[in-house]
Amino acid sequence: MVSAVPPELSERVRIARFLCIFLMMFVHVQPGIAENVYDRDAGFFDVVYFIFSRLLGLSSVSLLSIVSGYFVVASLHKSGFWKLAVSKLRTLVVPLVAWNLLMLALLAVYGLLTGKWHDMPSFTPMGLANALLALTQWPLDVPLWFLRDLFVCCLFAPLLQAGLKRSPLATILAVTLFMAFGEDWLILQRPQLLLFFALGMWLRIAAPDLRTMERWAWILTIGLAVMVTIFLTIRIERILLSEMDAMVRLSLDTLLRITMAGGFWAAIGLVKPSRLAGLCARLEPYAFFLFCSHAILFNFLGIVFRRFFGNYGSELFPVTFFTLPVIAVVCSIIGLQIIGRSRLLLFLFNAGHSAPQRLLSSAKEKYRTAT
Repeated sequence: MVSAVPPELSERVRIARFLCIFLMMFVHVQPGIAENVYDRDAGFFDVVYFIFSRLLGLSSVSLLSIVSGYFVVASLHKSGFWKLAVSKLRTLVVPLVAWNLLMLALLAVYGLLTGKWHDMPSFTPMGLANALLALTQWPLDVPLWFLRDLFVCCLFAPLLQAGLKRSPLATILAVTLFMAFGEDWLILQRPQLLLFFALGMWLRIAAPDLRTMERWAWILTIGLAVMVTIFLTIRIERILLSEMDAMVRLSLDTLLRITMAGGFWAAIGLVKPSRLAGLCARLEPYAFFLFCSHAILFNFLGIVFRRFFGNYGSELFPVTFFTLPVIAVVCSIIGLQIIGRSRLLLFLFNAGHSAPQRLLSSAKEKYRTAT
């Protein structure tokens, strides 16, 4: 039997889902310049940009992967492999294709209006397969590689579960080796994801109590302080990660992501009673729609913003950097409410989940009560 999820853990997961996706959006705010943004003398905003995009943004995906692995154990136990696979096909692959088709249509319209077609995919079977399904390259809506990889991880869930029950150390070692050497196999766009997914499954199978998980999170947070110091030193000293030895780079990145997952979990425990945590929990039903839509919004709205506020390096670029994620949240609320009356659109673009009702009014009421 799989143990029930404690209510406190469920509440933290709701907060974590929205918070991680919100921070992840900063990675996809396009700088608008061809040069490596990290190959510059680090002024104040350069460090801020590095923290939000490289440290917080990229690393937030690790906790989402752990959470996905944690919950798939119960789904596998309850439904079995085939029902799980069909369910994930509907909730992961269908939105993957639908959002990329939308991106393709918008790129076509943009091309007709401007004459710029450089972002269009190759209209060959493999070119379209990559554009829509990310088989061997990034999809048109780039962040949706995560849905593709998460679906593949779910297909491996029975094998992972059997291995984690019988020999957890050997199984974690195996997925670690896959992370290190499996990129060329094209099974996953980011083989690292399978490691975090497996760690989440192991947490559910081992079923440590919340206090134990809290202690582990704080131990990882201490490690996070070390990793942040290392990465900030790398940035300030203008050491390009792309020029490092591949294994060293992967090791540093993995350690950052693991410790960041613990740091996020510990931080959420601290802010859980706050208004911010309450708002994140209320916005969590919009997290999936926000995740799928934000890069499309950034791609086109970013063109307008950069025209007014400049590219990365401009004094006004921080306006673009911090405003676009907020606009994306507002647009996700409005967009999901708009399609909320259509079961077909919800199936295509939001994994079949309906929009919550009267979110904004309830959030405002809670805020007034708290203040």
